Amino acid sequence: MIQFEVLGTPAPKGSTRAMLIGGRPRVIASGTTVNQQKLKAWDVAVREAAREAIGDASAPPFVKVPVRIAITFRMARPSGHYSKATGKLKPSAPSYPTTKPDSSKLLRQTEDTLTGIVFDDDARIVQTFVEKLYAEPGDEGAVIIVEAMSSVATSCATVEGDG
Repeated sequence: MIQFEVLGTPAPKGSTRAMLIGGRPRVIASGTTVNQQKLKAWDVAVREAAREAIGDASAPPFVKVPVRIAITFRMARPSGHYSKATGKLKPSAPSYPTTKPDSSKLLRQTEDTLTGIVFDDDARIVQTFVEKLYAEPGDEGAVIIVEAMSSVATSCATVEGDG
């Protein structure tokens, strides 16, 4: 098992689209320059934390094995969640970040970044757990756990017999 913490602002991998330009297909990345800069900063933070966690390994520790990944993303609270008078969290502030970025895009970007460092291919991921929480100011980032799946499969779905 490998567990590590990443400090920084989690950034989602945006969608891409294809367009015909001059009769040739071109892939167009979505997002603004600012979003691209945030994505690059998150990518660097994840890479550095992952490399520090695995040490001097010359290859990913998980190669050709099924893995599970658990990620807790710690998101910044908007300033509107705090009282201007006291600086404390308002009672009306939501408990969970239910706004963008969505967890699947955060997960996709983080998995892509870990590919080649922690595992050889993100297709090896067979089980995921993802959550988004609000962070204390200055504690934005993620906790990431990656481990090989045991030979005994577990699932949240169960199959019931006919009787």
